[in-house]
Amino acid sequence: MDHPMKSYVKLASGLMLSGIGAVALERAIAGGMASGNIHLPAGTGGLVSVLALAPLALIAAGVLVYVGGAVLGLK
Repeated sequence: MDHPMKSYVKLASGLMLSGIGAVALERAIAGGMASGNIHLPAGTGGLVSVLALAPLALIAAGVLVYVGGAVLGLK
């Protein structure tokens, strides 16, 4: 019996995988900057904060979609 994946599970997994990929990319960039002794220009603190929180927001959104879909019994 082949059961197709529910649409909310597809959306949730896509959001979470995007968030995990963004975390991996961020870590790779930060590691490269640390080993290359590269510094960010002054005044980019807000941008760095948004870029640091975006992956976590994607993962949290995926969790909320999955839990919401499961609780509501969506297809």
